[in-house]
Amino acid sequence: MKKLFKWAAITILVLLVVLISLPFIFKDKIVAKVKEETNKNINAKVDFGDFDLSLIRSFPNFSLRVNNLSVINIAPFEGDTLIYAKQLDLTIDIMSVIKGTEISIKKVGVESPIMYFLVNEQGKANWDIAKPSAEPAGADKPSTFKASLQKYSISNGLIVYNDKTMPFFLKLDKVNHTGSGDFTQDLFTLKTKTDVGSTDLAYGGVKYINKAKANIASEIDMNMQMMRFTFKDTKIQLNELIIDYSGWVMMPDTNIDMDMKFAAAQTDFKNFISMIPAVYSSDFKDLKSSGKIALGGFIKGRYNGGSMPGFGLDLKIDNGMFKYPSLPSSVNNVNVDLSIQNPDGVPDHTAINLKKMHIEMNNDPFDARLSLTSPISDPNIDAFMKGKIDLSGIQKLVPLEKGTTLSGIITADVSIKGRMSAAEQKNFDKFSAAGNFAIANMNYGSAEMKQPVLISMLKLAFNPAKVSLEAFNAKVGKSDFNATGSLENFLAYALKNETIVGSINLKSSQIDLNEFMSGETTASGTTDTSSMAVLDIPQNINFTMSAGIGKLLYQNLTISNVVGKLVVKDKAISMQDVFMQLMGGSMKMSGNYSSAILNKPTFDFGLDVKDFDIAQTSKSFVTVEKLAPITKNCSGKFSTNMTVKGALDSKMSPVMNSLTGAGKLSTSVVTIENFPAFVKIADALKLSSWKKLTVPPVNPSFKFANGRVYVDPFDIKINDIKSTVAGSNGFDQTIDYTMASQIPRAALGSAANSVISGLIASANSKGANVSVGDMIPVNITITGTVDAPKIGTDLGKAGANAMNDLKAKANEEFNKQKAELEAKANAEAERLKKEGEAKINEQKAKAEAEANRLKKEAEAKAKAYSDSLKKAADKKAKEELKNLFKK
Repeated sequence: MKKLFKWAAITILVLLVVLISLPFIFKDKIVAKVKEETNKNINAKVDFGDFDLSLIRSFPNFSLRVNNLSVINIAPFEGDTLIYAKQLDLTIDIMSVIKGTEISIKKVGVESPIMYFLVNEQGKANWDIAKPSAEPAGADKPSTFKASLQKYSISNGLIVYNDKTMPFFLKLDKVNHTGSGDFTQDLFTLKTKTDVGSTDLAYGGVKYINKAKANIASEIDMNMQMMRFTFKDTKIQLNELIIDYSGWVMMPDTNIDMDMKFAAAQTDFKNFISMIPAVYSSDFKDLKSSGKIALGGFIKGRYNGGSMPGFGLDLKIDNGMFKYPSLPSSVNNVNVDLSIQNPDGVPDHTAINLKKMHIEMNNDPFDARLSLTSPISDPNIDAFMKGKIDLSGIQKLVPLEKGTTLSGIITADVSIKGRMSAAEQKNFDKFSAAGNFAIANMNYGSAEMKQPVLISMLKLAFNPAKVSLEAFNAKVGKSDFNATGSLENFLAYALKNETIVGSINLKSSQIDLNEFMSGETTASGTTDTSSMAVLDIPQNINFTMSAGIGKLLYQNLTISNVVGKLVVKDKAISMQDVFMQLMGGSMKMSGNYSSAILNKPTFDFGLDVKDFDIAQTSKSFVTVEKLAPITKNCSGKFSTNMTVKGALDSKMSPVMNSLTGAGKLSTSVVTIENFPAFVKIADALKLSSWKKLTVPPVNPSFKFANGRVYVDPFDIKINDIKSTVAGSNGFDQTIDYTMASQIPRAALGSAANSVISGLIASANSKGANVSVGDMIPVNITITGTVDAPKIGTDLGKAGANAMNDLKAKANEEFNKQKAELEAKANAEAERLKKEGEAKINEQKAKAEAEANRLKKEAEAKAKAYSDSLKKAADKKAKEELKNLFKK
């Protein structure tokens, strides 16, 4: 018995040793396989932190835990996080590790993942990161890993899908999902359960679902050979609305075939209105409601790059009513009859028919109707809207969030009827638009808003040709707006995405742009723009705005008396003779800002600056300090007439090395104090007065390219010393200047004369035969950096020769840098041109394919109609012939 216990103890001890040691033995092997497989298959940056391998946690299998896993995109989504997971748990078959040929994964668990799936405006998906296979077709290389999944899960996830081509946006937050099924089988049932804490869905800029809770339970028959997935028992719950969902999806190749149906499982109006964010509050359980709904729809057909499936949606609400017991008023007589149908997925075959929409709030009725057919080729619209909404009465109907204020009156009486082609041809006897839309004394504020919005008056008048903005008086925080104007082609813009044309006259006593920015003001008074995004100008807008603004506040700037014209067109803003007062002077600017190239905005401006304060300008504009670092040590005034163009980064800051331009500078009397280069010159030449200089007006010309500013030779007189100055400084703070100076010997003290004598002796020791008179030519070179300059001095040439040498050197260096920058710019322009041409050709091919398809469809219909007429004619002829023989 003792031996039995002894051997049992030894066996248990050995097993414990094995359980503890095996993970260490195979840890490096498994991690090496993970990295090998990842790098072999993915065009992205994959990284992870600590990892842990255990045999105890999932005995008798290995458990691999990876912390802080991230997949970071490369171009064209450089730096974007595709996936981040706080923790990834893999359960791995132990024998597959020991054999070492193919590692079998049985379970996958992901903790706190963040997944961001993006399709950009060009249709490129950020998850398309698989490396193209170098293997010939049909020669699949076996993978290091085998998915033998039995179960997978996601805990506390955030999933975002953003398709900018549609545009469509879906955000699922606090996602908990489990799935179980035997993925080793060709036929099996996958059971899934999903809970979502918050769901947001927007399409075409309209938010349809806002922070809704979601629960999905589904059983899916999986046919892995046919890639057909049948949803046989699926329920989707959004807040209190439960939807039954059934059908199948099949992916035989690059196509996705589907036949799916959905319908509301309940008929109570209360369940439906739980989808309205303002209605669905913590008191929703106490809501009194009556009325019935019917909701259903389908998606059927094929989806691929060139086609969409057909779809349909039907919604009916009969005599809906709801009231919160704690509030005095109710919403009554809600009646809706809506049908959206598209039988075959062709966008132009979509028909929207809102036969009826009626609602009464605080006894004020509101009615609407809409019929829309052939929305792509020639929209045929019949729309009507009439009613009144007292916004102050909303708080009597639904509980408002704490801190929310809402008041004002909205009135509408608008009708539109006819085909778009009639409106475009100004055939107004076949197209009508009439009515008014107004907002009066609207005041809206909430805890989430930085500033309350007050619209004292908004009046829109509709006619067949345009929408007139007869009045707009509003205030947002400290900013006020008064505008009039008009919009043309508004219906084509809304329905066909054509260009909308408008003109606006804007007046304001003050606009504080800081109230609209998301950046935070720092202690130094500057604004942190780290959260600013690229200003993307919409494609199909042609607006002209004439503005007069008394005071414009932006970051730490106060700009006064802004007058000028802005034209918004072709994804660009063009400024035309925009005048403003700032920095103790004034500026007139013309030019444009363009967002035509995605995430690569550019600007091109001409500036006419008068009497700006140098110190204030240097402190307020980082770009000025980069262009002319001496300005932070100066006081005085300057004027300039210059051009500047370049690129902006994702935070709307200039990309310094992209800047090119030129101009001429004029200064007043300027004081320069403690500029490091002049302090060192003072020490080198024993000229103590140079540590604080009073410089008379100068008029240098300058140009900049490829990260450097080049100053043409100009004359300057400091005290009694005449100098010709030229050179360059870099945006990286490097400097390279030469001063060809004429120093009067009589003006020098004994220490300075001693320095000059040393320079003469040094020159003569090198074979020169130098003697000087009353004027001593000295070349002073300034190199190094702004804060750590290096000073060189020697005897130089006098007069015109010095000027010519400096000018030749400056022009040679500038032309070299300019040529280099132009070569880079031309290469980039050619690349973008090719990309644009490829995109245009792709769109052209799609358009031609669609046109050919429609043509064939029309020809087929015409042939069918012709054949039917022919058959009818033949039949009639035979009957007549038969009757003739009967006679």
